[in-house]
Amino acid sequence: MPFYKITTFALKWVAVFIIFGITGTAYGQHNMHQNSTPLTEPGNDIFGTIQEVVQKLEANPDTDWSQVNLEALRQHLLDMKAFTEEVEILSKDQIEKGIAITVRPHSERAVQALEKLFSMHPDMIKKEKGWDMNAKQNGNNWMITCTTNNESEVQKIRALGYIGLLSEGAHHQLHHWMIATGKMKME
Repeated sequence: MPFYKITTFALKWVAVFIIFGITGTAYGQHNMHQNSTPLTEPGNDIFGTIQEVVQKLEANPDTDWSQVNLEALRQHLLDMKAFTEEVEILSKDQIEKGIAITVRPHSERAVQALEKLFSMHPDMIKKEKGWDMNAKQNGNNWMITCTTNNESEVQKIRALGYIGLLSEGAHHQLHHWMIATGKMKME
């Protein structure tokens, strides 16, 4: 085979490899951007929680999709956002064996969220921690007390304050799962 034919033949193969290499690299980069990212957070906590629930539901072949209620979970998470962000802590006072806190909601959603919250959370705190939590509405404000007979936990209760006491307990994730899967109906 003459040299120029070998060179032409070789150049054609080099060109094919370059084209496939570029195409493969572009495809790989496209897939990398589509399927792989250094980011782990989906945008915000509400969206991320729902995304996690959807992933767990999809991974479970026994999911009863007729019972799934992601809108109920979304509404509950919006309530949690409201009682976290749309309240003002008016006072935080040490009392015997615990703390007394006064909060004022700043939106109608926060008012309703606190009503729902305090209809359930004190019982959960009692079951999980043994603490006595009481919450009563007084005009526009909520008066919350939390006490314990365990002297070694008094300082902890005082340090936790409003949001710490609300975040206490291992029931939140189970509660969210039960809402999303239709096992707990939310009003």
